[in-house]
Amino acid sequence: MKRFIALSRRGNVAPSGILFIGMLLVSFSFVGCGGKLGKIETSVVDTAISDAEVALAAAVDVDAPTLASDLFETAEANLESAKTALDEKKGNDALRLAYQAIANATLARTNSMNITKNSELNASILQKEAEAESLRETVNSKKEKLAGLQSEIQNIQSEEKQLKQTVRDLQKENRELGDTRAAYGEQVAQLSETLSEIQGRARRAETEIRNYGREVAALRRKLEVADRMVKEEGYQKRTVIAEIDSLKRQLREQAQIYTEKLAAASQQNAGAKHAEYLKQKAQEARAFVDSQPPLHPTKTGRIALSAEQIAAGKMALGNWERTWHANNLNSHLAYYEPNIIADKVVIRESKEHRSKVDLQQLGADLHEMSTHAWSKAKTNIEVEGESVIGIHRLTRLATPAVDENATELYNIWIREVWMHQVGNDWRIHHEIWQIYENVPNF
Repeated sequence: MKRFIALSRRGNVAPSGILFIGMLLVSFSFVGCGGKLGKIETSVVDTAISDAEVALAAAVDVDAPTLASDLFETAEANLESAKTALDEKKGNDALRLAYQAIANATLARTNSMNITKNSELNASILQKEAEAESLRETVNSKKEKLAGLQSEIQNIQSEEKQLKQTVRDLQKENRELGDTRAAYGEQVAQLSETLSEIQGRARRAETEIRNYGREVAALRRKLEVADRMVKEEGYQKRTVIAEIDSLKRQLREQAQIYTEKLAAASQQNAGAKHAEYLKQKAQEARAFVDSQPPLHPTKTGRIALSAEQIAAGKMALGNWERTWHANNLNSHLAYYEPNIIADKVVIRESKEHRSKVDLQQLGADLHEMSTHAWSKAKTNIEVEGESVIGIHRLTRLATPAVDENATELYNIWIREVWMHQVGNDWRIHHEIWQIYENVPNF
């Protein structure tokens, strides 16, 4: 009987089967009593009533009084009737009503469990529909962002065309300035010749002034000796004075012309020297850049990886980046090949300082860099040959602006990581650091 109740609790026996099994057990109890159908042992009825109470308790556990109230109330009524029949010594009725109570209680429990499962399934369906709606909204948002990015790309392409046109215009102006510089050179040569002529004329004018000065002195002495000759020689005196004034005026004019020509010539010479200085420094800068070994490996644009390999490489790059932001330096360094040689470039006050570091020094540098709070600014992923390349741009504030007219200065750290597949793992075989110190946040 207990095994029968346990099966009914698990829902492995249908309610009609429960009633059938119960009646079968009644028959067995008759046989146990010597084959007399009119007599049933009290212990059998007590066991059936006890099993009915257990079945009702199991139905209560799954909230059958609320979810399957009709069946539960019927089971309770049958149980009470069975107890009454037992008190009245009606063994057959008591046993039948007890098993009917078991069947009704089991059916109530099954219906309650089914209702609960249906409610849970409905709640799950509603949740899935809400998640699907959220995903649709996310997709629509991504589409809007994609459209915005496409518009931004078009604007950037338009700006690029304008910048290229501006570069062509500037190159044309540069050629025209070169032609103008050559013309100015010819003018400087001509002005030099004119300057030499002016200097000769100035020397001659000075000689003439000295001569006229001596003549004026003689005239003054004559004027002091004979005032009476003033009226007679007044015309001659006025003529001499007029000539002197004319010569002085001419000398002043020539001196002014000379000064202006000399200043123009000096300015042209200074401009030519400055242009030559800039040209020399540009040549020195180009020679220095050309003498440096290439910083970045050559990129051909060819791809020798499958789509699955590219996806695996991107996932490995993402895990590597997460270990950095989680400040897990040991896990971060585990992605590097043991024999890696990294390029480190520090740009300080417009000067490059290059160095090559092995894995040990790279770990020390990473530990030092981890002492600062870096903000992730941008990440790009590229594919070249058998490598997946991650370009990560990090920034941190170095010098705050002291007032509204000042500019905040940042340290900008660009990490270019080359990762390829080694067996089933992905390892970094080359890394390039570019560190810009105290620059605006470009």
